[in-house]
Amino acid sequence: MKHTEIETRQQLANYLRCNIHFLEKAINNEFFIRDTKISEDVIPTISIPPSEITVSKYYIKKKGKNGGFRIVHHIWTYQLENSLKILNNYLNEIFIPFDFIHGFVKGKNIKTNADTHLAKKIILSVDIENYFESISKEMIILGLCKIGFKEEIAESIASIVTINGFLPQGFCTSPTIANIVTHDLDQQLKKICGTNIQYTRYADDLYFSSDIENIPLLEITKIIEIYGFILNENKTKWMKRGQLQYVTGLTTFDSNTSRISKKRKKNIRLEIYYLTKFGFRKHIKNKLIKSGENINAEDFEYKLIDEIDKTRNNLFGWLHFIKSIEPEFSAKYYSRLKKAKR
Repeated sequence: MKHTEIETRQQLANYLRCNIHFLEKAINNEFFIRDTKISEDVIPTISIPPSEITVSKYYIKKKGKNGGFRIVHHIWTYQLENSLKILNNYLNEIFIPFDFIHGFVKGKNIKTNADTHLAKKIILSVDIENYFESISKEMIILGLCKIGFKEEIAESIASIVTINGFLPQGFCTSPTIANIVTHDLDQQLKKICGTNIQYTRYADDLYFSSDIENIPLLEITKIIEIYGFILNENKTKWMKRGQLQYVTGLTTFDSNTSRISKKRKKNIRLEIYYLTKFGFRKHIKNKLIKSGENINAEDFEYKLIDEIDKTRNNLFGWLHFIKSIEPEFSAKYYSRLKKAKR
């Protein structure tokens, strides 16, 4: 059945491969929200009736100077998780984002996003504040209707994919739905950019670049607000040629390709140099002592082993990430890191 032909909740249940009783509960948002405190490393055991739709709410510390926490939801009920995966697959078949959208799009990534803005005279970076949480049920209904769902069905779907009337981070459907909701905004922003300004969006990060200096921030801000969003002014950045220019974390000074920052690569090279020269244990031991740890403390050995594992996993993680951006660098230092003695 095509999505445009769905007229009843029973047909929607068939579309999502779930039973109608479960669908009704999900539409009514009968979720058991398990609020997990920041300090908890292990989720406490709570007696939950099997019939409950269980969702955990986590508070994850944000990176950066401003700190704060990002709220992420995790679904524990298999039937809801499975139905949302099915819905997400259908939505990705139905909805095709613009070519200049790079976040949560198959075949696109931070590199394709950054490569659009290479060697530009000026780059403007702006951030939509609380992007997912700003997307309301009403905005979702409108977006789903525009791609062909009947209004009553769009309302039912919007109820399933929201928590307290807004789009939650953590649901597999949220990125796709966010792109659907933001489609008209993207079209308007691209329109005011014309041919002289390049525009891309990666989730809540919007980038504008040009070889002229006339990027209309005021007009951009007004359009974003018209569509129900606001900018985080603390994250608005103007980056001129000759200064550091970053797009989705990659440098764009090279006219041929975006790259990992020189500082990041220097730190990785230096760390791997010491690890191959002294081995993990000796190098990390020296670092802990320099940081003020007491070598005679009872828990020093535990801290040493823990720090060795963290360092190793962190470096291999970075090299795995860098492989998709600068494969030659990744291969060279991956080989060296593997040779370092534990």
